[in-house]
Amino acid sequence: TQRKCNTFWKHLTLLVNPWTTTAVPKHGLYTLHAQWALHSEDLSGEYPEDIFSVEERRRGWVVLHISGMMYMFVSLAIVCDEFFVPALGVIIDKLEISDDVAGATFMAAGGSAPELFTSLIGVFIAHSNVGIGTIVGSAVFNILFVIGMCALFSREVLRLTWWPLFRDISFYIVDLILLIIFFLDNVIMWWESMMLVASYTLYVIFMKFNAQIEYIICLLPTLQEDQPAGGDGSDESSSGEEDSDEDDSDEDDSENDSGEDEENEEEPLSLEWPDTRRKQVTYLFLLPIVFPLWLTVPDVRKQNSRKFFVFTFLGSILWIAIFSYLMVWWVGETIGISEEIMGLTILAAGTSIPDLITSVIVARKGLGDMAVSSSVGSNIFDITVGLPLPWLIYSFIHGLVPVAVSSNGLFCAIVLLFLMLLFVIISIASCKWKMNKTLGFTMFLLYFIFLVLSVMLEDRIIVCPVSV
Repeated sequence: TQRKCNTFWKHLTLLVNPWTTTAVPKHGLYTLHAQWALHSEDLSGEYPEDIFSVEERRRGWVVLHISGMMYMFVSLAIVCDEFFVPALGVIIDKLEISDDVAGATFMAAGGSAPELFTSLIGVFIAHSNVGIGTIVGSAVFNILFVIGMCALFSREVLRLTWWPLFRDISFYIVDLILLIIFFLDNVIMWWESMMLVASYTLYVIFMKFNAQIEYIICLLPTLQEDQPAGGDGSDESSSGEEDSDEDDSDEDDSENDSGEDEENEEEPLSLEWPDTRRKQVTYLFLLPIVFPLWLTVPDVRKQNSRKFFVFTFLGSILWIAIFSYLMVWWVGETIGISEEIMGLTILAAGTSIPDLITSVIVARKGLGDMAVSSSVGSNIFDITVGLPLPWLIYSFIHGLVPVAVSSNGLFCAIVLLFLMLLFVIISIASCKWKMNKTLGFTMFLLYFIFLVLSVMLEDRIIVCPVSV
């Protein structure tokens, strides 16, 4: 017991301080996230071999990896802010869809592009079989950490509505149950992959009629509430008018403040030489990123380039995939931590960085529902397109052969995920559907609890009662 506790605290120390040189013994346990170990071992097949040895990195060359990681993070922020999000705005205008629908579909698909490419590499190049722990780790990061960051970095308290969250989580739960059933026999048949892709097609079709369905569903409780209301309606309406007057006054005050920001944000990317010395240094530092983007991706904020919004959307997704690939590769080569901990933290977060950045950007623009729908919609895209599409292509190429997967740790992984989804709903409802700082810190607390429980399951301090 003492040895297990010592190992647990070493793992927990690595979560808080990944730069520690303490060696963590590998137990080879096939518990909740043991498949992360398998995925980590296959990194050598998914990423090129590093030119620096471990000893050379310890002597100081690791600084290059750290610099590259930070530079790729800045690159992702630029491509998302300057090209991807503006392209989403044009798509919303062209298709006349709501912000939450765009976030759950186009924004989620774009942010999940790195995970799709990683899945393709894993199936066709590294030949690594995907475990349920991979899905759970990325899903929990998308929901808890991303929503927490949006709540903390939004410029104002954002009001959320119940329908987008209810809609997306309902689809997510159904798709997750479908995936679990297919995982039980440790192989994925071609028709099972096709069913998962078809479920995403159904999700997109549902989004097409989202406004009409929302109106029908919201109409029933409204009628039931209006009938017994009687004379209270005037009081409610009067108080509602007062609230609306206050909101209008607040909006009027904030419009002047946000107007200049919106004008600055709508300015197209310029390569003109800046005036001040500080801006000139920043210009030279970012030029290796900005110039290729400016050269290859149309800027839809220019009126004559708005018609090329499809190329902007696809081009920005391609650049997001490239930058994410490099960042995760350099992170994996830099941080010498155990494979299990790396899977829980680095691999789960690395490919979700585009989701994080785009969600924070739209949250700062005041689009709370779009940010939340994107985080949940990204998980839907991962399990209905990111995973089954490579499987389906592989099966068709190799004569409809099944694809091997792993269902080890299935029960506890799913229980943890559903508990986190439940706590997210309870937390948002407790905050009165407001995305405030309290919600943000609650999300971070839940994510930390998830990491601690996962490490305890990995080290068998907590034993999963059911093994599937």
